Amino acid sequence: MKGNKVLVYGGSFDPPHRGHEALLRAAVKKIRPDKIIIVPNHQSPLKGSPHAPSKDRLIMVRIGILDTLPLKIKVISIVNTREARARRPVFTHETLSALKGDLHFVCGQDSAESFGRWKNPSRLESQATWWYGARPGAKGKVPGHFKKIPGAFPDISSTEIRSDLALDHDCSRELSPKILAYIKTRNLYGNGLVTRLKSSLKPSRYEHTLNVASLAESLARRWGANPDKARLAGLLHDAGRRFTPPQLARFARVRRLKVPNLSEIIALDPMLIHAYASEYLARTEFGIADKEVLSAIRRHTLGDKRMNLLDKILYVADATSIDRTHPNASKIRALAYNDLDAALRSSVAEKLIYTTSRHAWLHPLTVHLWNSLAPL
Repeated sequence: MKGNKVLVYGGSFDPPHRGHEALLRAAVKKIRPDKIIIVPNHQSPLKGSPHAPSKDRLIMVRIGILDTLPLKIKVISIVNTREARARRPVFTHETLSALKGDLHFVCGQDSAESFGRWKNPSRLESQATWWYGARPGAKGKVPGHFKKIPGAFPDISSTEIRSDLALDHDCSRELSPKILAYIKTRNLYGNGLVTRLKSSLKPSRYEHTLNVASLAESLARRWGANPDKARLAGLLHDAGRRFTPPQLARFARVRRLKVPNLSEIIALDPMLIHAYASEYLARTEFGIADKEVLSAIRRHTLGDKRMNLLDKILYVADATSIDRTHPNASKIRALAYNDLDAALRSSVAEKLIYTTSRHAWLHPLTVHLWNSLAPL
């Protein structure tokens, strides 16, 4: 006899959403446990660092899952802080070894499918009875020792929620009001950043910013770049657009920005300074230290003959975002998912056509970029 039946519900809960709650309720109905232990981790060994600190996720689990449960379930439930406070990735077999009773571990289908990559899977299999909630439309293979929890669960992705939060999208369908309020109060998942941008940019520029960030993130997923970096670069690429051309000229001089051909830019087209001002603001005002993100922001307007993957993605996203109205924008945007370099070349060509049609000055960096891309 193993003792009381204990339901163990582990995960990152980054953030806890309505899908987590629905799975737990269905698991309780099926397993009928005597005790429920919710175990937010500090960091999953199979994932990168969580996007919200463990102390915040512990609080969100309490207000977003525990507090929503019916009283008869809530009184037998606790949030175990062992993993969250460990300051290191804790393997599930360690946690289960520290628990007592007839253990029943519950997780989502994605986690179940990755079970073979968990630490000591053979030992884990004997430590608990394993349950999973099916993801709508999922076609992956779940190990045979898992039992399926009956029910249809919301098709909610924590990754997509974090992206939506960072892009100022409505997440009220996925997250409870208390979780949304907590995220806003604590400025989690980029919420504080978009709030500041919204207050400093014109509405049309803010809308463009969100469109560029969304497209950059999507292109990054397509081409194997870091989607979080791409989205961040997109959000901050026009931060310097808060300034007028005369203000940009003064900003560059006072802060001694290293803008190529600065005197000519100030005389002929000072708005071109905005990319360098945006990089400066990203670094000093928004605390961005990532060199790839800063490079992409700096190069998104004039370009450079040495463009890395993130540079290319942001340049194309800025040139072809859904709010762009030039005739070839949608065509180049579609091309970017099949041939990023071709889309970059077409984007630069469109910029050259537009600039020369206005009889405006072409910055040498843009000319160098075109010459590096043009077919021989």
